[in-house]
Amino acid sequence: MKNIFTLIKKEFSRFFKDRRMIITILLPGVLIYALYSVMGTAFTDMGKPDETYIPTAIIVDLPEELSAPLSSVFKVSEEKFTAEEAQQKVAEGSIDVAVIFAETKTGKPEVRIFYNSVNDNSSSAYIIADRILETYQNPEFVINASQDIKFDLAEDRDMATKMLSMLVPLLMFALLASACMAVAPESIAGEKERGTMATMLITPVKRWQIALGKIISLTVFALLSGLSSFIGVILSLPKLMGGFVTTDVLPYGIGDYFMLFGLIISIVLVIIAAFSVLSALAKSVKEAGSLITPLMMVIVLLGVVSMFVSVSPALGLFAIPLVGSGLAISGIMALTATPLAVGLAIISNVVVAAALVVLLAFMFKSERIMFKK
Repeated sequence: MKNIFTLIKKEFSRFFKDRRMIITILLPGVLIYALYSVMGTAFTDMGKPDETYIPTAIIVDLPEELSAPLSSVFKVSEEKFTAEEAQQKVAEGSIDVAVIFAETKTGKPEVRIFYNSVNDNSSSAYIIADRILETYQNPEFVINASQDIKFDLAEDRDMATKMLSMLVPLLMFALLASACMAVAPESIAGEKERGTMATMLITPVKRWQIALGKIISLTVFALLSGLSSFIGVILSLPKLMGGFVTTDVLPYGIGDYFMLFGLIISIVLVIIAAFSVLSALAKSVKEAGSLITPLMMVIVLLGVVSMFVSVSPALGLFAIPLVGSGLAISGIMALTATPLAVGLAIISNVVVAAALVVLLAFMFKSERIMFKK
């Protein structure tokens, strides 16, 4: 029994004296808490209207006793529109809701509320208008009773792009980070563990060239793996969404795919470079995996955060490495991204990746780092 306690004491001593091991074990819990907290807060706030926002409305032929209470809540357009023009304004997003008073074949008037469910403000405006009119509703009229009329003016294309703008950044970051993690630890820490790194470092090849060659080759491998996974996810979306998202409703052009591909390359460059630095710090593949796992969780968290940022974020946010990339991917999927924003995201990633490659080259020159036992 004494021997068992001696071994336990030895293991405890080894653990608590190794700060890296303590951080490696405790950090995932902290990151999981941060990840789930952000996701929970975002999902709770998702779809909530901006309390400072005053929704806009078009009112067509509505009696004064019904239009008056709406006018106290909505910013009602003073311009006169026909019913068709009002619906078009809602469909294109320039007006949140259209409230139209119409006669029906049954002879009972109907109040028709048209909205666009893709727009959170429009959905909120619909709920407000419906509740106000229900308060004044009487047997003389009905609300949205016609079965053959589409009151939600959102197109399938709009619904698909909104859904993809939320899902794709998260999927992209998770898949690319997984692909990078699969190749980075083995390439540097693995060679250190096997002893082949020492042989490579004493060759006439400059060490910065070794670092750059590692990054380029690992980037290619990670891109192939990440793109393969991404294509599989995109092709499976119709089944995943129950047929709601189909390839024929996706409006993306060749320019959108080029911008997306540029972002993917720049993201992989940053992740591979960061993982390679951590791999160079490690003495074995197992230790490299432990060091990289927390960073991988942070990267996935960045993909989650980009799902809930404003549709039109400030241009400066695109200059933040990886964060800007998530926003740019979301913008491409939502058809709101500009080449300038995407360019800023790519440039910021390339700058950070270049700095990490320089750091890796200096690490390769350090005998203490590369040959520590």
